[in-house]
Amino acid sequence: MSNPYFNPNYNPYSQPVLIGTGILFIFIPILSVGFRFYARSISSAKLGIDDWITIPSMVICIVLSIIQIIATTVGGLGTHQILVNGQIVHTEQLYVFEKTRYAYQLLGTIGLWVIKLSVLLFYRRIFSIRAFRMVNNVFIGLTTAWGIAFTFMVAFQCVPVSTFWDKFEIEYGAACIKVQPFYLSLAISDLILDASIFVIPMPHVHRLKMPWKQKIAVAGIFLLGSVVVAIGITRAVIFGWVISFTTAQPVVYFSDITWYTSGTLFWHLVENVVGLLGCCLPIYAPVFKRLTQK
Repeated sequence: MSNPYFNPNYNPYSQPVLIGTGILFIFIPILSVGFRFYARSISSAKLGIDDWITIPSMVICIVLSIIQIIATTVGGLGTHQILVNGQIVHTEQLYVFEKTRYAYQLLGTIGLWVIKLSVLLFYRRIFSIRAFRMVNNVFIGLTTAWGIAFTFMVAFQCVPVSTFWDKFEIEYGAACIKVQPFYLSLAISDLILDASIFVIPMPHVHRLKMPWKQKIAVAGIFLLGSVVVAIGITRAVIFGWVISFTTAQPVVYFSDITWYTSGTLFWHLVENVVGLLGCCLPIYAPVFKRLTQK
C-alpha cells in the first residue's frame, strides 16, 4: 500500500471526526465497565482485581477523550498549523497542542498496559491449569515490565520535560530521545504483546470438556477481543507512514505537525477504548443470557 501522507489532501482525521469520536469514546468506556459490573452482579460472581482494574482504565479512556477534544478545539489538532510569515512560531495554539500531545501519549501508554493486566488477571481467574498459570504469570511479569519501562520513557522522553513544548521537534537535539522511532518501537512491541496475550488461552479452550459448538462460542468470545490486535496493526502502519514521510519531507512535516500527527494520536485513543471493551466482552454472557430469556 502506498503512503497516503504524500498526498497533501489526505486527512481522514478532520476536526468533526476527532470531536465526534472524542465524545463517543467518553461513553463507550462507561458503558463497557458498567455492563461488566452489572454482569457480575446478576451472576453472583465475586468481584476480582481483574474487574476493579478496569475502573482506572475507564478513567484513562475518558480523560484521553477529553484531551482529544481540547487538542482539537484549542490546539488545532486535525487542522493546518498556524504559521507567521511562513515561519514556525510558538503560538498559543501550538503550546496547547504540544502539552495535550504529551499528556495524550503518557496516559495512553499507561492505559494500554493496565488493560493488558486486566485480561491476564481474568485468564488467571478462569483457568486453574498449573502449566497455563505459569505461562500467564510470565506474561503478567512481561506486561508489567513493558508498561513501567515505556511509561518511564514516555514521561522522560525529554530532559527537562518542558523541552517537549518549549522547543520544536526539529530542535530537540540531545535533550530528547529520537521520538518517532521510539513510538514506532512502542507500537510494534505493544502489537506483539497483544497478539500473544489473545492467543495463549486458545489451546486450553480446545481441551475443555464441552460440545464443539460451545467450544467455538467460547473461543469466539475470546477472539472478539483480538480486534484490538487489528487496531494495533493499523497504528503501527500509520507510525511507519509518518516516519517515512518525515524522512522524505522533514520541512513539510515539522511545519504542519498538527495536521500530520492527528492519525497517530487518534489510533492511540481508539486502541485504549477498544482494548477496554474487548477485555470486558467475555464477562457479558450473563447479560446476554438474561436478555435472550426475556
